[in-house]
Amino acid sequence: MVNEPFVFPAPEKTELLNGEYSFCGRLAVNIPDEIKNVFGTAVSLFPELDFVCASDGDIMMKKADGLPTAGYRIAVRSGGIEAEYGDKTGAFYAVITLCQLLSRDSPIRCCRIADSPGLKIRGVMMDISRGKVPKLKTLKCIADRLAMFKMNHFELYIEGLSFAYPSYRELWQNETPLTPEEFRELNAYCEERFIDLVPCQNGLGHMGRWLSFKQFKDFAECPDGFGIAGLTFPPTTLDTVDARGFEFVKGLWEELLPCFDSSFANACLDEPFELCIGKNKGADKYRFYTDYANRMKDYLKSRGKRMMMWGDVTAKQDGTLDRLDGDIVLLDWGYEKEHPYDKRARRIADSAHDFCLCPGTNSWLSFTGMTDNMLSCIRSSADAAYQYSALGIIVTDWGDKGHLQYLPVSWPGVLTAAAYAWNSKGTDKNALARALDMFVFKDEAGVMGTAALDAGNYYKLEEFLLPCRTLASTVLDSGLVTRGEYERSLAFAAKSITFFTREDFARYYLESYENRRAPNGAAILHALSEVSDRLTSAKPGSKDAAMALEEYQNGLLMASVLTEIRLLMLTGETFPALSERLGICISQHRRLWNLRNKEFGCEQGLKPLIKIREKLP
Repeated sequence: MVNEPFVFPAPEKTELLNGEYSFCGRLAVNIPDEIKNVFGTAVSLFPELDFVCASDGDIMMKKADGLPTAGYRIAVRSGGIEAEYGDKTGAFYAVITLCQLLSRDSPIRCCRIADSPGLKIRGVMMDISRGKVPKLKTLKCIADRLAMFKMNHFELYIEGLSFAYPSYRELWQNETPLTPEEFRELNAYCEERFIDLVPCQNGLGHMGRWLSFKQFKDFAECPDGFGIAGLTFPPTTLDTVDARGFEFVKGLWEELLPCFDSSFANACLDEPFELCIGKNKGADKYRFYTDYANRMKDYLKSRGKRMMMWGDVTAKQDGTLDRLDGDIVLLDWGYEKEHPYDKRARRIADSAHDFCLCPGTNSWLSFTGMTDNMLSCIRSSADAAYQYSALGIIVTDWGDKGHLQYLPVSWPGVLTAAAYAWNSKGTDKNALARALDMFVFKDEAGVMGTAALDAGNYYKLEEFLLPCRTLASTVLDSGLVTRGEYERSLAFAAKSITFFTREDFARYYLESYENRRAPNGAAILHALSEVSDRLTSAKPGSKDAAMALEEYQNGLLMASVLTEIRLLMLTGETFPALSERLGICISQHRRLWNLRNKEFGCEQGLKPLIKIREKLP
């Protein structure tokens, strides 16, 4: 049987030809000296293929004029393969595509491919600050996967002490942050794979960890905390006019920036909830905000960096973008299928700012993902990115509430973003599942890709929708309580949406709550069990194959157990061995956490589950 060519992301143009190319065992390649290192790095991502350098090889690589930046051409003929590149990046991507083609069994269909990236920035941001700090080995594996799908921008989100700031050793010495040496090693590793490792550090909102220390507390806009809907929260936001706070953030950057070679730096500056409601109450918060952002931009520019920042605050009031320095790159985030990417992108484009659009993997607070929402959201962001000439797409992967989801759950969202960032046509579920099976899990049974996507749709069976989370995850907030207390917790979760977003789509989620269905636990538990059963027939062959299977199974167990706890609170229904199965889930999580991640953070994330188990009969 002749295998049709399959490349992911889909190339810009593929022309099928008559004939087939047959190969067996070692593949002889004629490689110009200038790209031998590039070739070696690319083929290292596909260890199952065996290449040898040979001047008379039937695979020929050569440089060609007239190709776009990072572009390449490949011609597969019955007598051999010719790959052309214009620059080293194009050569790297040509080899990636060549390896994907040759990953199929021989023979493969003859074809011609002409390809180049659709968007300049094709990125991923991963949270390392909500408990889970990956080991350096894990981060290198992630970089390999990003390179395999032609992504070129990688950020590790830092707030608090997930970076080992040399000046604050006494604050993190009992924790396990990433060190400057590890970041420098990762930076070099990414450069070899044509990935820009971009420093990312919050420095206005999301400063709660720093402000919890006595020596920094007075830098806050609201040192004694602030209230939302009758509840009091600790301070999270700096006073924008307090020079001490600004100098403190600059000091953090001074210790972080030397670890990176990127020309960008993401200062974040999102969700400053207390802005001008404390020390500066009554002031023009949007002017205070843009003044602070412009000062931060000037500082980072003085350090040779172009500042990126989130666009959530500037989207809330007309005229705010006009006061923001034109050299700042705006990052507009939104994780729901209803997010108004078109409207927001058009507005930023009209302001003449460069920008990226930032959907999410929807892995967090879901345990197995939210597949259909993720697919719709990323497709919407891509449509707007191409229409309004965005610099790119950066898909985000957060770790709210202890980062309980596992790395494999993020891959469907990462691959979907990669597909659209490279080619405006993107992907469909079938191609996405196939790519997961072939290049991520390497599942000979062809089971895991579809199972992973199906696992991420149990949320559609829950009684109403919340943005960016499943109802199963609400148990992490409520704990094991009475029905009335849990229902009040759900009402607060639904109605607090309008605090976090002023967009019209918030009404959609409020209406979903107001028109909620009766709980259908049997359908949810059946769906999760059915996926778990299917995974037992998978035959993955990737380096982390056994681990990935166990992670998916424990994620499914976690979603199932929390669903059962919800039903216990809502309906009084009991489930056999619930406490025992929750205990298995907790112990498995500890073991799996330590395989990919540094130690600190695991127990903090498990606290809600441990407290629930202590109360279960």
